[in-house]
Amino acid sequence: MLWRRDRTLWAIVVAGLILRSLLLFFWGDDLCVRDECTYLGLSKRMAEGKGMTTSAGWLWAPGYPVLLSLHRTLTGFSSTIKGLQILCAGVSMVLIYVLAGRTWQGLDPARVGRHRTAARVAAALYSFSPSMIFFSVRLWSEVIYAMLLLLALLVTLWARDRVEATRLHRWLGPALGVGALVGCCMLFRGVATYMVPIFMASLVWGRLRRPRAWAQALAVVAIVVAVVGPYSRHATSTHGQFVLTDRTMGQMMWLGNNDFSPITFDYGNGKLSQRAFKRTARTGRKPCGKRKDGLERDDCQTAAGKAWIEANPEAFVQRMPLRVAQMLNPHSLLTRHLRWNRYPGMPQWLDELIIAWGALCSGLVLLIGSLGLASRGRGGQGLLFGSILVYHCAAIAMLAGLSRYRVPLEPLLMIYAGGWLVAPRLAWAELRQVPWRVALAVVVLAVLTPLVLWFLPAGWPTWRTW
Repeated sequence: MLWRRDRTLWAIVVAGLILRSLLLFFWGDDLCVRDECTYLGLSKRMAEGKGMTTSAGWLWAPGYPVLLSLHRTLTGFSSTIKGLQILCAGVSMVLIYVLAGRTWQGLDPARVGRHRTAARVAAALYSFSPSMIFFSVRLWSEVIYAMLLLLALLVTLWARDRVEATRLHRWLGPALGVGALVGCCMLFRGVATYMVPIFMASLVWGRLRRPRAWAQALAVVAIVVAVVGPYSRHATSTHGQFVLTDRTMGQMMWLGNNDFSPITFDYGNGKLSQRAFKRTARTGRKPCGKRKDGLERDDCQTAAGKAWIEANPEAFVQRMPLRVAQMLNPHSLLTRHLRWNRYPGMPQWLDELIIAWGALCSGLVLLIGSLGLASRGRGGQGLLFGSILVYHCAAIAMLAGLSRYRVPLEPLLMIYAGGWLVAPRLAWAELRQVPWRVALAVVVLAVLTPLVLWFLPAGWPTWRTW
């Protein structure tokens, strides 16, 4: 395989692993914040044999708490999962490299290896992104979820490539792998549940008359059921109501569909203190349902959220750009930590440099990557990547936004940003050859640019607004 022999790629991977390890070495004892603390509590109860429980009215997907509990059982500390997350980040760099190489194949006919340079740049964007480095050593599920998602995308493309293979295991095996990976994604993040049809559609796209393509799609569903089914049965039996992987929609609707503006916890546009959060919460409807009964609360909160939407349809629609802008905020929770001085010992100028570089890196990836997808997204791969990105944005538009939610999506856009950063003239010339793609790129950038820039000033205390 080409990636195994690329010394530049391995230099990028090693450098990324070193940066993450240094952050863990110097500030690995940083205390948990908000959801991190909830994850730790869940893992502790799980290690004590209490199983997957609700917490503060939420029933989260079990994948990440299970891994935390496993690390707690083996090492005595749930936080040792950070070492695994660093390794997962390294795997993601390789996956981005492979996917970008496929995507930009044929970028420059005069220089055969130009697509390899694009792949290296894409991997480097992930390796040196301050936001991606930060989340590698925090107690959130995004880094592992992103790796699973990238691997699912790659295996899906393999399944499409091998649909005409002669042996059964060669054309059906990858589809089984897709089902297993998507099922794992669902166990890590409930939002992944509704991505299953996207993967199925990508397998049959352009090959509706091929029975094998339909067999692959059905195999994906069968394996997803096999992976998710055991936990779903257990959780349903335990809680007395149907549970697929999680029950969090009601709480998300309370945060985003309420009399107050959608709540986030980012620096500059969020409610950072508990006092500010409670003050804001008092201006909207009160949470309903018992706090100790996560399913009862989810049912009640979901019903109340739907009632609010029916009573305020215009406000619901008008808030959609705001919620997406909160997710696309080029700053991240890293900005919050630096402003809180959670990484003591660094000079102020370095804090400012990291904040600026992080915002620039994420902003460029979001915009240039979207441009690359509009211009280079083709066939089943274009449908797969584009639909996953649009789906996540649509889910956030209807519920509540937070910059943390875009962490698994940036790697997908890095894949498409690589070619434009390496050969912008060639990429532009290629784009101009297809008029409808030019129109699509213009529309995408016209919509995304104001959303990405919306909260850009929020990262600096003296520049909070345009």
